Amino acid sequence: MRILLTGAAGFVGSHLAERLLREGHKVLGVDNFCTGQRQNLEYLTPFAGFSFLEADAARPLEVAGAFDWVMHFASPASPPRYLKMPLETMRVNAEGTRHLLELALARKAAFFLASTSEVYGDPLVHPQPETYWGNVNPIGPRSVYDEAKRYAETLTLAYHRTYGVPVRIIRIFNSVLADEYLFFFNDGQAHLETAETYAERVGLAPEVPREVLVPSFDPEDLRVELKRATYFIGHPVQQEAYEVRLRYGRTVKVTGDHSLFVRGPDGKPVAKPVRELRPGDYVAVPARLAVLEQDLEVLNLAQSFASLDGSPEWLWRWAVRHPTFSGRIEAERERLHEIALNQGRFRGPNARNSATCATKQWMRQGLVPLAVLQALGWEVPEGAEFGLYGDSNVWLPNWVRVTEDLLWLFGLYLAEGGAYGAKRRYFISLSSDDAFVRKAREILETYFRAKVGYIPPSPRRAPGLYLHSRALYVLFTQVLGLQKRIPSWVLQLPLSRLKYFLEGYRCGDGTHSGKKLGNELVFDTASEEIAYGLVYLLLRFGIVASMGRYESWVGRKKTAAKRYPFYRVTVCALDNFDLLSWDQGVCQKLNARREGDIVWSTVKEVRPCLVTATVYDFSVPEAENFVAGNGVFCHNTYGPRMDPEDGRVVTNFIAQALRGEPLTVYGDGSQTRSFQYVDDLVEGIARLMAVDYPEPVNLGNPEEYTMLELARLVQELVGTSLPIVHEPLPQDDPKQRRPDITLARELLGWEPKVPVREGLLRTIAYFKEERL
Repeated sequence: MRILLTGAAGFVGSHLAERLLREGHKVLGVDNFCTGQRQNLEYLTPFAGFSFLEADAARPLEVAGAFDWVMHFASPASPPRYLKMPLETMRVNAEGTRHLLELALARKAAFFLASTSEVYGDPLVHPQPETYWGNVNPIGPRSVYDEAKRYAETLTLAYHRTYGVPVRIIRIFNSVLADEYLFFFNDGQAHLETAETYAERVGLAPEVPREVLVPSFDPEDLRVELKRATYFIGHPVQQEAYEVRLRYGRTVKVTGDHSLFVRGPDGKPVAKPVRELRPGDYVAVPARLAVLEQDLEVLNLAQSFASLDGSPEWLWRWAVRHPTFSGRIEAERERLHEIALNQGRFRGPNARNSATCATKQWMRQGLVPLAVLQALGWEVPEGAEFGLYGDSNVWLPNWVRVTEDLLWLFGLYLAEGGAYGAKRRYFISLSSDDAFVRKAREILETYFRAKVGYIPPSPRRAPGLYLHSRALYVLFTQVLGLQKRIPSWVLQLPLSRLKYFLEGYRCGDGTHSGKKLGNELVFDTASEEIAYGLVYLLLRFGIVASMGRYESWVGRKKTAAKRYPFYRVTVCALDNFDLLSWDQGVCQKLNARREGDIVWSTVKEVRPCLVTATVYDFSVPEAENFVAGNGVFCHNTYGPRMDPEDGRVVTNFIAQALRGEPLTVYGDGSQTRSFQYVDDLVEGIARLMAVDYPEPVNLGNPEEYTMLELARLVQELVGTSLPIVHEPLPQDDPKQRRPDITLARELLGWEPKVPVREGLLRTIAYFKEERL
């Protein structure tokens, strides 16, 4: 037979595919790796009859040829997974089921639906026969899975009754807040922004392919490298959230289920849920930041301004001039006329005459509007000048080489500069120590050939400078992005160049005089984004800075009516405070353990905080971590064939026991479940394929265990005396769950053969082999 199987890279799907292939069938596996694992395919690819299509089963599949079976096993199945991906869960079970039923109908194939015991909800009948309708909360957090599977069953039987499609149904028994900062690379460009901001940009162009890399430590050698993030997941949250405050001012806000990395007994990082963290625990923070280096060597103003806004209105505001343009305009006059007319610059009955007059003026001035230059595709020659079209007294060099002096100026401007743009008045300004102001003035006049006004110092005012130019206003605020944050191009500079930008910022808002000079480096800023950026920028040099929020006031502290918050980034314990030599190496002696590229920072406080409506998570295969907040390693879940981190109770208990962690039981542990070994499940599926029965069939193990009994059994089998800890019971967690398998016995001659104890021993051995 030829079989299409969705969810082929998942836990059950990969085992079922292997069984079918061993029997000589051909299997086309489909998975989008939303929760399925690529390594599971390694068990299937050796079979000649296996082929694979990476696709979303919620969408119509483009597949050729006939099929005997269409089997739908694709869906997030564990509570943490479907609570993280509620919309994806509903889509694959609702829309996906419909599309696959249509495919089965068109290809005259039989249809097989993997449903779940979750359709029974929190059952009032025990054990549960297939005829029981269930007790489900249709709007609770678990309903995205329960109700989606109930709908899928309804739709499957509707296609059977309406179109006669042969069907089978089995019922199987068994991250950071939106306002938190993330550091990552999207298509080669660095981003330090909130999760919500990135989610909004992704939402504006969801189909655009993205290559996302995140700094992540290797679990073996603890070195930080850039790792590929396969998913950026957002989901609603219905649980508590916490702000974790660490030494060095590190903070991160996450949900209670989210894990940070604590120092394990062997010194290696171990994921620990935030709600279990206590003051005094040691949490991993980065000691170094890996980046994609990219230098900014030259500014091409025409190109940079055109990339800001491609609209004709914007492009017609600017012009480029060069003596050679006069002859080129004469040679291509008619083409320029057509471009000007087509862009709507000149309208009315005299439009062509107006365009002709404008072209003559351009020819006399050697000037071409940026809109026309873009349409012509002309290269901008060396020595060209850039300015406002028709209203520019200030012409800047179009090509500006970004030297060490300019990087210093940009850093100083970010610290001490300002910009004004409104009512046809545009200027930039800067105020600082007189020596720095004079140096900045000289650089501006040298590189931009602009007239810079100087403001001498007075008893009430520090010295400063100003420069009236709309082009420079746009260059500093929009092209270079020097506005209350460290722009991405700065974060990616080579260290040999980055040091000049940081030196400029130090001259503005850092330690540059007094007793602390040479013993401590302090940066003060009113911008939280700049403070975060400085922390990450210093990590480029392998320097761990402390960050804190403070307040200043005028007058007496107790009576001051208005307070002014600011952020302080402090660097201590360096062997060398000469910033301009840091690219050659700098050593920091921290009063904390450092291993690889990790520093173990002490937890100072874990406190509840307001949760955002949506929370987000990066999925990073193998490394399982990314950086969030102002520099804290956060955990994400990803694992082997049966994922030890997927939130289901068997894997949770085994994973905790093997890692030397206390076993977590929710509630008092009296709630019951049944557990069947996967080989028994696959056998039941194979038998159901061989009979003609369209109604749901329970496949499960009637052995019933309380959660507390199961935890104690895992303790015994692993051989550990670790304690059992109790946590509050999640919302809508069923009190009992056990299948009535009378129908499976009578219809299929099936019942589970592997006792729970033996199945647990096999699973423990598998996880040990995988070096959990």
